[in-house]
Amino acid sequence: MGIQSVGQNLAATSPNKAQSLSRSKKANTASANVSFTGGMADKAAKYGWYSLRSLSKGMSEITEITNALIAAIGTGIIAPFIILVSPGKGDKEDKDKKFFQAIRQPLSALLALSFQVPATKAINKGIDKLAYEKHTEFFRDDVIGDLVPDKKYIKSSITSEELAEWEAKFDKVVDGKSLKSELEDQIRKEYTEVGLDVSESKLARKVEKRKKGFLLDKIADSKYKQFIEAKIEELRDRKFDIQNFSLITDEDRKLAIHRNKEAYNALEQQAKLSFTDRLARLFGFSTKKTQALAEQQKDFAREKALEYLKEKQPEVFTNNETRYRRYIENCVEASKEGLKNKRFWISLAVNLFMVAASCYALNWAHPRLKELIDKHKNADQQSNDKKVEVNA
Repeated sequence: MGIQSVGQNLAATSPNKAQSLSRSKKANTASANVSFTGGMADKAAKYGWYSLRSLSKGMSEITEITNALIAAIGTGIIAPFIILVSPGKGDKEDKDKKFFQAIRQPLSALLALSFQVPATKAINKGIDKLAYEKHTEFFRDDVIGDLVPDKKYIKSSITSEELAEWEAKFDKVVDGKSLKSELEDQIRKEYTEVGLDVSESKLARKVEKRKKGFLLDKIADSKYKQFIEAKIEELRDRKFDIQNFSLITDEDRKLAIHRNKEAYNALEQQAKLSFTDRLARLFGFSTKKTQALAEQQKDFAREKALEYLKEKQPEVFTNNETRYRRYIENCVEASKEGLKNKRFWISLAVNLFMVAASCYALNWAHPRLKELIDKHKNADQQSNDKKVEVNA
């Protein structure tokens, strides 16, 4: 007997039962449709994704101090746990040894932070001042001279008066739009991108919460543009001759490689790198062959990028204003990379000294902490022994 005939017999003999089964089937189907892709589960997933995106934006601003904090968490929390649960003899002597090894880790993390964080802050602040305020020769660029401050530094130097001035015009409509409506659109877009709607009351709370940060970003952007404009004027005055290749950005090169991937990869096959060459390159070293290949690939990417730019963005080469702007922006990015490298080596040198200092402090503090804990344990043991004697 087929399924259809069974359904017909049920409907004929028991209409109420058939209707009940039908309603049950519809309910089960609706339930299956909701599953994890609809209703509360779906909304929770979207809010989770929105939170992850927000966290990701924050993590993109990771600094040397953040790295030091992450390292300290690993040393101070994870390492002691692993030491304590690691296999051993299990006797009292082994447990005591593990315990004192474990407490050494958070002490090490605390001392490392107390030395490295202030040192890193002082180094960063000092380098920024020497580069952006004192215009020290060591940090000057060969082409653009005085470095253009990055937006993070500009934000840190914004005065309360400047912020108050921008706050006063937050609601003011200019060219059909206010800063407030711009921030609202930004927040709406963030919610829409993950499939969420934001109520007017929630939007108002978000705007109030993010208003200061948004305004600081706008002020920094405005000041940064002024620095770029000043550099463009300098180039105009010098009548600087700009080479076409210097107008290519890193993004242009990446696009050129992507568009000519097969030809780009063919260069590596033609180079016939040996296993030693590949191994050296893997670990960040270079050989004659890998150096020659890197130069070939760089030239290839530049040429293809130049061809593409001339075809798609001819104004870059024909319009002087665009040429100056593109060139200055490329120079500024290159100077930032140069400053970043100098900052790294200076920080490394100072932090190596700080590591030595923190290790010395650890070797001084750990035995004294151990002695203090042992003394406390012995005092507790003696107290317990006296209690036992009194009870006896």
